[in-house]
Amino acid sequence: MNRAGVFYMIKKQLIIENAIQLFAEQGFEATSIQQITDKCGISKGAFYLSFKSKDELIFSLIDYFMTEVVADIEQVVNSEQPANQLLYDYYTETFNTFKKHANFARIFMKEHRTTFNVEIFERIESYMLIINKLVHEIVKKQFPNVAVQMVPDLVFTIQAFSRDYGELFLKHQVDIDMDILCSSLVEKISIIAEHATIPFFSVKWMLEMNNCSVKLTKAELIQFLQQKSTEFDDSLIQESVEILREHLVNPSLSPALEQGLLKNLRSNSHSKWIAYIYEVSDKS
Repeated sequence: MNRAGVFYMIKKQLIIENAIQLFAEQGFEATSIQQITDKCGISKGAFYLSFKSKDELIFSLIDYFMTEVVADIEQVVNSEQPANQLLYDYYTETFNTFKKHANFARIFMKEHRTTFNVEIFERIESYMLIINKLVHEIVKKQFPNVAVQMVPDLVFTIQAFSRDYGELFLKHQVDIDMDILCSSLVEKISIIAEHATIPFFSVKWMLEMNNCSVKLTKAELIQFLQQKSTEFDDSLIQESVEILREHLVNPSLSPALEQGLLKNLRSNSHSKWIAYIYEVSDKS
């Protein structure tokens, strides 16, 4: 990456870090571009070179955070771990991601409940639907004997525990014994799975939930990869993203080579979410 590219990345990271701090203090709606640029010590023109609007900045933050969450959960679902370990691993991955991105996790939890911006709400909700679908897969594997009419309630309860317990340690910033927390939640869910008999949610809701998906069009995916190819110092990741983008424009890779490039992306915690977006998007 040349000096101009390095400078661009440093400025973009500066904007993101300061924006997260302001969003955490004030929320999305109350934070202006002027406040962000003042905190960064840059002009509005410099901001617009990195992001076309405040909404684009917010969507970038949501996409980065939520695709990492989704990719981690998907890895749990597809792992070779014994079925009775899946829910424990789900909670561990989810809470570790909350801790890793604590400031944004706080923003996300608050905005998901209170935002008046329909597009932001729909963006967040679309990822929540994907997570619900993955949690449903965990329920099917770990609790194969649970009554089908109870599955939607079990999925909802698992998600509620992850949200509420996650918010508890994020809000109070206390040290948590992660093993005890995750083991305790698995025990509670197991009791519900074994003994609960009165459903609240309908099976129709469950079926609608499992039909959900979020994916980019081919044109959107090409543009997305073009943007992301400049954001990594690691030449292997940078080149893998660029080759995948070129493959979409002019298909030339064998399936094995394509999977090899995706494996490169999944090997890096900062790029594995890009592999997920690539795999679920429409490439035809």
